[in-house]
Amino acid sequence: MPSIQQRITTAVSDASPSLARVGHWMSAHPIQTLSCSADEVASLTGTSVAAVNRFSRAAGFDGFAHLKASLGKELESVVDPVRKVGGARGKARGDVDIDADALQAAAAGPQVQRAAGRLLKARNVFVLGLGASSFVAGYAAHVLMPYLPQVYPLAGPGGTEVAARRLSHCAGTDVLLALSLPRYSTATVRMARFARERGTHVIAITDAAGNPLAQQADSLLLAPAQHSVMPSSALGALVVVEALASAVMRLNPDAVRIARELSEAVLAHLTTDGYIPDSNDKDET
Repeated sequence: MPSIQQRITTAVSDASPSLARVGHWMSAHPIQTLSCSADEVASLTGTSVAAVNRFSRAAGFDGFAHLKASLGKELESVVDPVRKVGGARGKARGDVDIDADALQAAAAGPQVQRAAGRLLKARNVFVLGLGASSFVAGYAAHVLMPYLPQVYPLAGPGGTEVAARRLSHCAGTDVLLALSLPRYSTATVRMARFARERGTHVIAITDAAGNPLAQQADSLLLAPAQHSVMPSSALGALVVVEALASAVMRLNPDAVRIARELSEAVLAHLTTDGYIPDSNDKDET
């Protein structure tokens, strides 16, 4: 079924010049459309209230009010951050709306252990997160890399196109760990679908079972992401990532050896006993 925005775009192609102006403006300003009255849209487009309503009916709605309500439902996740910022103006605090019990539940579920076991069996693990989720995905790759045979972060220089090319080698012996928090990336959903069609097991970390990425998941790890001001909080996803990495470490029989070798490798780059080497320090001869 076409989206509301697609219906508006389609209606423009068959509209008269005055109605097309209304449609072009709505297509270019979908968020602003939600905050405008029919009078305001008419003024901004140099048309009339009658033209605004006629275009809305041409797009398949009962009128502008019906179009605006339908568009608001479709764009809810995009508009929500605007509403949050508006509601927070003048307030001193911007609290994360996640309590400790919710974080504990996200990290302690049996699904985390099952996902960790699946990661340990994979030939290759691809880690994907775009937009704000890319930073959490990068951390996931960082903490998992020492304890799994092959971990490939997909996001990075080159953007979505390069991520898709890297994922093109996935197969049934692999796992895709995909992260998506509001606002959701359509590219992440498309790549998860591609991987699943190739037989790759998809582990999704996201905030709600009903969102698009969750529908592509073989294993779903839910991470609370509510925030009173920002579009979402990454705290829950970070907790789930650390719980998943901890489970991988506990299940990996070589974890102690790997941790020891890793510690020895980085020791020369760490400060110890409060001593910070000076750049002018020289080795004694």
